[in-house]
Amino acid sequence: MQAVEGQDAVIIILGTRNDLSPTTVMSEGTKNIVEAMTAFGIKKVIACTSAFLLWDRSKVPPRLVPVTEDHDRMYEVIKKSGLDYVMVMPPHIADDQPLTGDYKVTVNSLGGRVISKHDLGHFFLACLNTSEYDRKAVSVSRNYT
Repeated sequence: MQAVEGQDAVIIILGTRNDLSPTTVMSEGTKNIVEAMTAFGIKKVIACTSAFLLWDRSKVPPRLVPVTEDHDRMYEVIKKSGLDYVMVMPPHIADDQPLTGDYKVTVNSLGGRVISKHDLGHFFLACLNTSEYDRKAVSVSRNYT
């Protein structure tokens, strides 16, 4: 709880690294964060989930279904929280691409296949200063070629 005390907003980026087995790490972690935010009156949250939430579920690779299911639970926790949220659902996050600050944001649909970790971070920070994407699920992407 102390980690959020005194903050204006929270950015949630939770994951399981390379463990793709069934989990509740992300959804339970999100519940704890939302509880703390509510206790301290923090109203804005930007959360990173997965572009697979925007896919037809029958097309999600089977080995990624358990993690995608927990991202679903995470999204539900946030939607039901009453907070002003931005659900960021990035495609592949590239380590080897630069910060450009120039990317495409789409609402409730996939925009592209890749985003650099730097541009993704840029977008998270940009969301702190606007309500344009509040209570929306967005994908952020760029063509780096």
